[in-house]
This record gives sequence, structure tokens and C-alpha cells, in this order.
Amino acid sequence: MIEESTVHDVIVLGAGPVGLVAAGLLGRLGRDVALVERHPNLYNLPRAGHVDHEVVRTLQLLDCTDTFLKDAIACETYTMRNGKGELLAEFPWASEGISGYPSDFMMYQPTMEDPLHSQLCDDPNVSLYRGFEIENVVPGDDFVEVHATSPAAEADEFGPARATESIVLRACYVIAADGGRSQTREQLGIERYDLGYSEEWFNADCQRKRPVHLELDTGQWCDPERPTTVLPLGHRHRRFEWRLLPGETAEQMSDPAVAWELLARLGLTADDLSIVRQHVWNFEAKIASQWSGGRVFLAGDAAHTMPPFQGQGMCSGIRDANNLAWKLDLVLRGVSSPALLDTYQSEREPNLLAWTHLSIETGKVTSVLDPELAAARDEAFRTGNAPAMPTIPPLTGIARSQPGAGELSLQAVVRQGSTEGLFDAVIGGGFTVVSTVADPASVLDPQQLAFLSSIGAHLVHVGGDVVDVEGKYAAHLAAQGWEVVVTRPDFYVFGGGSLAELPGIIDELRGHIEV
Repeated sequence: MIEESTVHDVIVLGAGPVGLVAAGLLGRLGRDVALVERHPNLYNLPRAGHVDHEVVRTLQLLDCTDTFLKDAIACETYTMRNGKGELLAEFPWASEGISGYPSDFMMYQPTMEDPLHSQLCDDPNVSLYRGFEIENVVPGDDFVEVHATSPAAEADEFGPARATESIVLRACYVIAADGGRSQTREQLGIERYDLGYSEEWFNADCQRKRPVHLELDTGQWCDPERPTTVLPLGHRHRRFEWRLLPGETAEQMSDPAVAWELLARLGLTADDLSIVRQHVWNFEAKIASQWSGGRVFLAGDAAHTMPPFQGQGMCSGIRDANNLAWKLDLVLRGVSSPALLDTYQSEREPNLLAWTHLSIETGKVTSVLDPELAAARDEAFRTGNAPAMPTIPPLTGIARSQPGAGELSLQAVVRQGSTEGLFDAVIGGGFTVVSTVADPASVLDPQQLAFLSSIGAHLVHVGGDVVDVEGKYAAHLAAQGWEVVVTRPDFYVFGGGSLAELPGIIDELRGHIEV
């Protein structure tokens, strides 16, 4: 057994998208990170198929958007039709999100994970431990111990033979992004509460051989005879999902002939597609009663699962990572006390619950098997009497109590000197203080400026040395009645107001951070 003498800042358990993003963000902040993953190589199969503009902005911070966006598709609409082909609902996805990208993308997950992994391999702050199974996570008063074992393996195309190896890693904090069946959550004795949704769906992910035309390109057939989902996964792949009917089993659906029979009903054959993976998923909605235990924090599916009908499962996990990373950095640098980390669950859970309830309600529309209930549903949509869907609330916690606070901040194109691009690419990530009327520093005293320096904030006069190329910052702040806006590293607005109000806003932020 190898026991490392180093005490890392953070150990991340699990190298799925949430773990990769968490490790990447922390590495960029200069934190010493160990990333532990049981698979010896990249898990080169799709799971999630959708990301939104907020997630793409996070990928931008990690320099991963160029590669990822080459294959991702910005979809125009997401459509729900009944079994007769009649339109029930249509969601516009072509609009530009506030983050500087189209609102929604369909993607093939390996095209996102590959550049994230490559960035980590090049980051001197991140140590990767692939092929290690977590045996035990032992929280302590000053650090956490992680015991992991890499089983013996014979030589293959991925590498030489290796003997069994056991390691003990230590860190000030652990982020457990080890999935819905999280061993860490079980070891901490954290229960999950069930929101009462459970359905089995059969999934076939396919690679396109040639262009195909489908009556429904992106969306769902809400057909009681067989609820069906049809989605592009980037430019080269497609996903098809069918709800299991009463009496059907996962074992039956493992037969490739079943997939081809269902695909044939959509007019598709082996001349059009090859099947990359077929699998039966249990769609559920379960949330951990607590998202931390001592110095260990649950993130992603380890903390919560939801049905996929809004495509927000992985997106929610990446929001977890983005919320945790900057807070851990401030605590590890001694700017904030560990009490700051108590805001992780209290800030993230309301947003997560709203998306989960919205996903459940969408699933209730899609998954109806009873023909009479389906007919009643269709009539409700036809007459404008469909039930109202849950809305997503603004973030509360480290945000002012004012309209506009807790919402996602604007990212638009700016120019500084000869460099032009989206704001984060030109100015950088982290806290920002943006004014459209003057240099924000001009109204702040030395103590306030020292505080902003301690948290790595960027003070920006858009309209001064930074050019508002498209005029979006001036229009956006004017619509709020603001001259200045203060934004958190995870893109959420802390607050805004007139330039004269900025000193008070900064003092309020300081009260939250220096806890």
C-alpha cells in the first residue's frame, strides 16, 4: 500500500462530467487536486445528451468549447406530439441564451468529456488516478482519507499488465461525484428521499451512416401505445427511447432485434444507422437528505437524480461543481471560513428541486399509457387548459434581495485592446464588477478595493477601456435600472444598482464572503 504524504486541497471522486468540471475549475484556481476514477480509460459511451447555455459557459472557462461545439447541435425547437401526430407543445430552443450561446444544445457526451480530460492531463495542479476503486472514505477533523485499490490487469491495447495497487490519499476536502449509486453517500449514511417517480425506458444510441429524414426530429411522441423520444446527439449520432410497456423486461429489450423492430416503425434500417449502445434505464427522482458529511460534499447524481425529460440531470451536476469550486477556493485560501460551504446545499437545492419537478411534470405528459387519459391530456392542450408547469426560481443565499439578483448574468462580446470575444474569454472568470458609466474603482475606498483583490474580482468599465461591441451590456443594465452589476464566479448576479450604491453593495458582498 502506498500512503501519500501530500495533503491535497481537494480529492474529486469520479471522472464523469461533474467530476471533470469540478477538478478543472479547481485546478484553474490553483488548487492541488487529485481525481480518482474507477475506469482505467475514458468511458467512451453517451449518457447525457443535452446541455444548456449555462453549462457551455462553464466549458468555456475550461477552454473546451471549440472542440465540443464542432459536433454539438443548437436545436431550433423541441416538439411534443400525440399519437396522431397533433402538436401538443413546442419549445423554442433557437433563442440566444443570456450566457452568449444558443439556449440549448444536443450533443454526444464523449465529445465533451474528451477535451475536459485532455485539459486535466495538461494541468500541473491536477493528479489523475485512473483505474482505482474507492474502498473507503474516512472523514477527519483536519482532512479526509481516501483508500483506493487498482485491481491487477493483463496487458491489452490500452497498456501493459499491472499488479494490484492500493493507495491512501488525503485532502482537506472531498467532492464525491461518484454517481447515483454513490458508495461515498452510502458510507456517510446519507439517505435519499424519493419524489415518487419511477419508469423504465429502453434506450438505443445510434451512429448515423447517412442523412435521414424523420417526421419528428427533436422531441417526443406522446403516444399511449408506445411513448417515444427522438433526439439528435450532435451531428453524427441519434438517440431513441421507448417506454417499457407492462410485462416487458430489461432482459427482453437487450435483444438487438427489439431495437431494430422499434426503429423500423420510425422508417429506419441498418442502412441508416448502427447501434452504439442499447440499455434500459430506470428514470427516478431521488434527492439526498444532506449533501455533505463533514469535509465531504456530494455532487451530481450522488446528490440527486431526476427524469431526463428536461435534459437537466448532468446540467444540474455541473452547476453543483461550479457552486462548490469557488467557495472551496476561498475557504482554502483563508478568505472565508468553512461556514461559507454551508451555503452549498441551501443555494443549489431549490434550483435542483424546481428542475426535478419540471422534469417529472413533463414526464407525466409524455409517458401516459392509458388511451382515455391520453385523450383527456390532448384535449387539455388543444383548449389551452394544460396544467401550468413549475418555474425555475432565482438563486437565493449569497445574493441581494432585489429583482435581478440571483439570475444568470449576461455574457456578451467585448473588446479590450486588440482582443475581442465573449466577456469571460477576454476578461477572465471569477467575481466581476461591471459598470457602464465609469470605472467601478473610482467610488470604492481602499478597504473595499483590498477585499475585491482578495477574492480575485475583475473591475470593468464597459464603455471605457472595454468596448461593449454589440451594445448589450448598456441595454441590459439599463433595462434593470442599474449602472453597475456584481456577478459571482458561477455567473449568478449578486446585485446591482447605481454607481453611488456600489460601496454598499460591496460591503454587503463582503459580509457574505468573510463569514
